[in-house]
Amino acid sequence: MTIELYVDLRSQPCRALLMFLKLSEIPHQVKYVDLFKGEHKTQKFSDKIPLQTVPAMTDGDFVLCETVAIFRYLTSKYKGKFADNWYPADIKKRAKVDEYMAFHHGGTRGVCVPLFVSEVLIPMSTGKPVDGDKVKEQVEKLNASLEKIEKNFLKDNQYLCGDEASFADIEAACEFMQFVVNARDILGGRPLLKAYLERVKTRLNPVFDEVNSRLYEWRDNYKK
Repeated sequence: MTIELYVDLRSQPCRALLMFLKLSEIPHQVKYVDLFKGEHKTQKFSDKIPLQTVPAMTDGDFVLCETVAIFRYLTSKYKGKFADNWYPADIKKRAKVDEYMAFHHGGTRGVCVPLFVSEVLIPMSTGKPVDGDKVKEQVEKLNASLEKIEKNFLKDNQYLCGDEASFADIEAACEFMQFVVNARDILGGRPLLKAYLERVKTRLNPVFDEVNSRLYEWRDNYKK
């Protein structure tokens, strides 16, 4: 049975899951949801996805939300349908990917999203000016987290969890890329992380650019 993945490709977690699926042989269909138009809150969507969030997945009558939960479900059900490097069978290598995924929600996404919301989403939706003091505080938190990523995950590795790309790198790259919309260089002054992101892009292309096309469109239409 083909799973259905509900996404808005302006969303970082949505892009991460879709990239993984496109890099695998897992049968899937993509259902696009426009968060800005509130399509996730319509009765039609709510009847199918009660949490009203994306990414969301249906597998027949089975409904699942939240990125990591969906990823683990897919990798459990479709063993052999994806390359081992994305979520290694080796228990220790897999544990390192799990470690980053546990860190990601607060340590990467948790510091990237507030800054993007302050600089892009709030002004876009309310017309209010950017709160400079809040942004300064958020940038400091982001930089502290990027330092942790460099020292505790990337270190001397090619990728976050070793010398092969994994789902951890897909998640991280999708968060870092969000700032192309407003041209904030969050990796400025961090040559190690900049080189890493370019390495991930090369490793994931052409899927990387294909899935990010909606983000690039947002960038091209964005007005500061």
